[in-house]
Amino acid sequence: AVSDDLRRRLRTEFDNRAYPANMAVLDRMIARRDELARLLGYASWADYALADKMAGTATNASAFIDRVVAASRDAAEREYQVLLERKRKDHPAATAVNRWEVAYLRELVRRSAYDFDSQQMRPYFPYQRVQQGVLDLSARLFGVTFRRMKDPPVWHPSVEGYEMLEGGRLAGRFYLDMHPRPGKYGHAAHFRIRTGTSDGALPESVLVCTFPGGTPGEPGPMDHGEVETFLHEFGHLMHSLLARQRWNGVSGVRTEWDFVEAPSQMLEEWGRDPEVLAGFARHHETGEPIPAALVRQSERATRFGRALDVRTQMTYARISLSLYDRPPARVDTDSIVEAVTRAYSPVPPMPGTHMQAAFGHLNGYSAFYYTYMWSLVIAKDLFSRFDVTDLLAPGPALRYRRLILEPGGSAPAARLVEDFLGRPFSFEAWRGWL
Repeated sequence: AVSDDLRRRLRTEFDNRAYPANMAVLDRMIARRDELARLLGYASWADYALADKMAGTATNASAFIDRVVAASRDAAEREYQVLLERKRKDHPAATAVNRWEVAYLRELVRRSAYDFDSQQMRPYFPYQRVQQGVLDLSARLFGVTFRRMKDPPVWHPSVEGYEMLEGGRLAGRFYLDMHPRPGKYGHAAHFRIRTGTSDGALPESVLVCTFPGGTPGEPGPMDHGEVETFLHEFGHLMHSLLARQRWNGVSGVRTEWDFVEAPSQMLEEWGRDPEVLAGFARHHETGEPIPAALVRQSERATRFGRALDVRTQMTYARISLSLYDRPPARVDTDSIVEAVTRAYSPVPPMPGTHMQAAFGHLNGYSAFYYTYMWSLVIAKDLFSRFDVTDLLAPGPALRYRRLILEPGGSAPAARLVEDFLGRPFSFEAWRGWL
């Protein structure tokens, strides 16, 4: 929105969802979790929650956050200064970029400095072509085929059912609930119905998303970020469907929580490759394949703001850890949110807001929001073993399937990654991406 006041008011409303009612709820959660952890012999809920993660302890998670913050410091400050200079073209006396201005100014910079408007890509991503492209890509990479089910037992007419076959034999099922409707869950997510095991239990999963389309005659043009989200969630789906373990509790996506995002984050890489996209991304009016130059232009423009995004993620990660790594009597959530934001982000805190009241990850993830970035470090390293000049080559993908996806949680994730890479995972590929 061009209106600064509108953006500010909308951001304020968004960051105050569930305030003030959830503040007391969060305080009770923090206190009860601390009590449970101490009953079980842990110094804090954070140490309890991390005991079965790759990081292992709150101290290790904290050190990881510090490392990412240090690595992103200079780039984040440079990006912030670019945003501030762009703001000064319209407001010469400006001294800061506010939270409600970041996304708006970033888009202006992308248009002016990179000659790129994110809306340019939408016509090339009509929903049905994207869906078929993701199915075809996954089938080729992982050596399976997909067949649409006739009259599947679904909960809404818009939901599609598919069978996964391997060597002509049924190996799993999944359902795609991909378009918005009143009352529907409003996020993109993968849900297991049943975990597959080596004794013959077929895996079943659902993808629930809110993508454009779903109406007859409506092409449903997606933006590039939505295409990446589709691939991300399908990465979870394939991890679940390719289960090959005897026991339900270690099959499919039942891995350490700070590893589970890595396979889904890695599959996003195929959505940034011009050759891969040209196979299915076609203009919904002209049929023209998406130009490789436009894909490369998008990638260059998308890089701007990456370090600021990393800092935002680490702000959330440190808040998440800090609410649970100390006695509840020392936790004032407003003070922690403000202090961490000031320390980690060049964008100042927004007065009068209480984002923690609706930060849902403080429930499910509790102390370990850091896991998204931890997984991304691993995902970038895993991707380094693929040939970027031929991402459609099945050899590396089938090896990745055998060593990473099929084992599920039957061995520590660090060992699976080392088997695939031939060494422990490192930060180097992630640093190159940053």
